[in-house]
Amino acid sequence: MHSLTACRASVAVIAIVLRPAFAFAQQPAPEEPAANPASSAAPSEAPATPSSSVPPVPSAPSEAPKVPARAGDESADIAALRDEVRALRAEMESDRAQRAKAASPPPTPPRPLGYEAFWPWVTPPEGLSAGAYVQAQYEAHDDSTDQLAQDGTTLNQDRFSIRRARASLLGEWQYAALALELDANTTSGPQVDLRKAEASVQYRPDRTAPPLAMVTLGLFDAPFGYELVESPRTRFFMERSVASRAFFPGEPDLGVRVAGAWRFLRWTVAAQNGEPLGEKSAFVLQDPNQAKDVFVRLGFDATPLETLHVAGDLSALKGKGFHAGTPATKSSIQWSDANENGIVDSGELTAVPARAATPSQNFDRWAVGLDVRTHLRTSLGVTKLYGELVIAQNLDRGLYIADPVLSGIDQREIGAYVGVVQDITRWGVVGIRLDYYDPNSNAFDNRAGRQVPYSQAITTVSPLVGLVLPDRARLVFQYDIIQNAYALGSNGVPTNLKDNVATLRLQVQL
Repeated sequence: MHSLTACRASVAVIAIVLRPAFAFAQQPAPEEPAANPASSAAPSEAPATPSSSVPPVPSAPSEAPKVPARAGDESADIAALRDEVRALRAEMESDRAQRAKAASPPPTPPRPLGYEAFWPWVTPPEGLSAGAYVQAQYEAHDDSTDQLAQDGTTLNQDRFSIRRARASLLGEWQYAALALELDANTTSGPQVDLRKAEASVQYRPDRTAPPLAMVTLGLFDAPFGYELVESPRTRFFMERSVASRAFFPGEPDLGVRVAGAWRFLRWTVAAQNGEPLGEKSAFVLQDPNQAKDVFVRLGFDATPLETLHVAGDLSALKGKGFHAGTPATKSSIQWSDANENGIVDSGELTAVPARAATPSQNFDRWAVGLDVRTHLRTSLGVTKLYGELVIAQNLDRGLYIADPVLSGIDQREIGAYVGVVQDITRWGVVGIRLDYYDPNSNAFDNRAGRQVPYSQAITTVSPLVGLVLPDRARLVFQYDIIQNAYALGSNGVPTNLKDNVATLRLQVQL
């Protein structure tokens, strides 16, 4: 198309240049005037008797002389050719602009408000799709010391580490779906583990919306609250809140899940082993009892305006905890070297009687939670405001381990947080989160022979600031200001242990 248009324009220009020459060549040369016979004859040759002369015969009429082309006609032709050249030039420019537009990629539309890639509400492309991201960081802790703990682990936490290096594979077909994710990190030394392994069948007639119904069997995130199903890839804060990490040391657990979405409504029912990844026990991703942890999560997800998104969920959990029994023992003798002389002296030997085995016991645990979140798009960027409240009993499995069989009392827990994240155009972000966790509302301390209630609550304020390369990388700095009850004052009363944390993280993703 482009070469044909250029050729036509060239021919038109040549025609304009050569037009005057062609017009000049077509004009006839002026003829020589014919000689007059009367004037050329000699006087002596004149007829003697004019009366006897024969009248002259009229000559044949000659062709009419050609009229030269008028200047006005020539100017009109030139003007017409110029108009044609202008039209061809405009056509060439239009064709060039169309080809340039077709060659350049279309502008990327902004992501829908509330878009977050967590299952089962993620809508991947048809077929197989892969993803990956790396979170490399440096962290500094105020309580770090250059010593080893009693079990040999290091007490220094000022270090570089790979917090997460994850690769995922999603499969999406008409009636089936899969999700597979592997994680590598150096948090407790180099390790690689499985984070997701979901096999699902689904009914999803609208391919642009989540499935109306989906049944999943495998390893998936516990469907409780918001933070557990929020992807670490999209979360700006370094980690989940203290309460969430205490209740669920790791997000995934093995089980079955039934979920669905209709318009703005969302619902999930699931049953899991109740021993999530990261738990401090010998039964991680296994189940020492027959009872399963049952989850129910009901909520909504709506966009009433193009610039406003609101969502929320009500979650409930009911399950059974496990207290391990002890095996039977034989009678034995115990030596205590009281004077440390290395010699068995009188009074240093003690008989230890045999003990019968004690059976393992189950105990009840439950939790209810409410979470809400909203996104508002302005000229500055997207503002995200969200929060969550959880009330639980005997659910702590990561911080103050709940075991009412051992302690003799039920452990009531309260956790809450509220956070805001603000985009600064497409290239920056700021945010702050206030986090509160009381691991035991029934906590008592023995003071002067009396049982006195006291608070073990942990409060954390976490401001952050970051630079963003959209859809590719982010560099975020977060400082956690922590108030806790980890230490004892000179009067024996629990007090704050300085434990602030500074973290600088670089995340790069596919």
